Amino acid sequence: MKHRKQNRTYYCKHTGSRFLRHWKKIMFFSALSVSLLAASISSGLAAGRGGQMNGGFGRGGFMGGRMMNMNGEVVMAESPSEIVTSSVENAALSLTADMENAIRIQMSDTDSKIKIDEPGTYVITGECADGSITVKKGTNGVVLVLDNLDLTSSEGAAISINKEAQVKMIVSGSVTLTDSENPADETSADTETADAYDGAAIKAKAGTQVVLTGDGTLNIYGAAKNGIKAAGQDSSFVVDGEALTLNITAANDGINAGADLTLLSGTVNITANDDAIHADRILTVGDRDTASGPVLTVNGTEGLEATVVNIFGGDVQLSVTDDGINGTQIDDSLTPSLNITGGTVTINSRTDGLDCNGNINLLGGVITIAGSASFGGEAGIDYDGAYYVADAVTLNNPYGVSGPDGGGMGGGPGGKDDLNRHGGWDRNGQDKQFRQGDQNGQQFQPGQQPPQNGPFDQSTPPAPPMGPMEMFDPNNQPDANTSATTQQNSNDNNK
Repeated sequence: MKHRKQNRTYYCKHTGSRFLRHWKKIMFFSALSVSLLAASISSGLAAGRGGQMNGGFGRGGFMGGRMMNMNGEVVMAESPSEIVTSSVENAALSLTADMENAIRIQMSDTDSKIKIDEPGTYVITGECADGSITVKKGTNGVVLVLDNLDLTSSEGAAISINKEAQVKMIVSGSVTLTDSENPADETSADTETADAYDGAAIKAKAGTQVVLTGDGTLNIYGAAKNGIKAAGQDSSFVVDGEALTLNITAANDGINAGADLTLLSGTVNITANDDAIHADRILTVGDRDTASGPVLTVNGTEGLEATVVNIFGGDVQLSVTDDGINGTQIDDSLTPSLNITGGTVTINSRTDGLDCNGNINLLGGVITIAGSASFGGEAGIDYDGAYYVADAVTLNNPYGVSGPDGGGMGGGPGGKDDLNRHGGWDRNGQDKQFRQGDQNGQQFQPGQQPPQNGPFDQSTPPAPPMGPMEMFDPNNQPDANTSATTQQNSNDNNK
């Protein structure tokens, strides 16, 4: 007598509900799903590899689903989307120092509160353990020459520029500004205490037009919150000084702008516990007309963030634990976009290298993405709108591209990418000079990271949470006969 196998009862571990399925049906559909997945992987690998002739494997449809044609090739936008630039005027750019008629101020612990309410040039020097410089509301034509100044403030910002003022700050010699406010004051039940809280070493309020320049070194310690805060949706803050060195260490954001922020030149080093640089509207790095720009080195949680991020030139090196560059919807009057037209951009991030809730235009420059997608990111490049890459771009991105319909697996710098464009080697598969740091191809060593937990302490060097950036090895790429499993393991080992 044959015994019929009984239906088995299965329970959902999330809902506790039960469902009946014959075990053969379950096994059949499981096997079918595995077969379909294997076929999809095989097809994606065939479409995605650039092949040994091209120096490695390119991005393709490994995980499938992002705007592909019948041949499995990615279809990008036919032309770049619009690049929106800042239209906010900054009259402080045209201000010049009148040293002959300058007012000279020596700060000290006994002469600690400086208030400026008239246009002119003010040369400020000295050392003050608890003081401040304030430019009053609506004061235009102010030039502050900070000359070997060491200023700390425990009540508000060390330098406060009130609403609608126009100020150019010129750094001469070695200048240190420290915000030592109590972070708890920001949420104090005492209204007067909360209102007086600035949370930055330099605070520029709504409607201000500020330029930071000079040929000295400015060290900023934002121990309470931010290093520099430019508030208000109609303000403009510009850093423009080829010989200027700006070092910022901050408990929260290095630079936080409520509107437009522009870095035209100089050497800028930022270590921040949150965003290294944040702008609500448009963040601009470099000069579009000259393709020049600053040397910008960032260590933080997120690198650059704004609704619109434009990189027109310079040397940008980001070592972060979140997204490298993020174009996200902060200002509803703008469409998020991320645009790179020139310069060198090197990103070591633990999630997405380039991430945009809108459009990405890569029109020029050398772009290297390392370490992305290692800790939960979608891909080296992730976007929700349109994606355009010009022939002029050298793009080294082994972590793939994720679009609005899904994502593709990564490809090595030697192969073609999923837009049929080559990475760090030329179109004949010959090794070009791979730049990942300096012009000699030396490995870029990220600096120290800010503390990830606990209070901000500028006296204790923070420990780096990640190692040095990885160098791509063109001789360690899978060949066309490599299995899907082997290629996946190779990708994981390179992350």
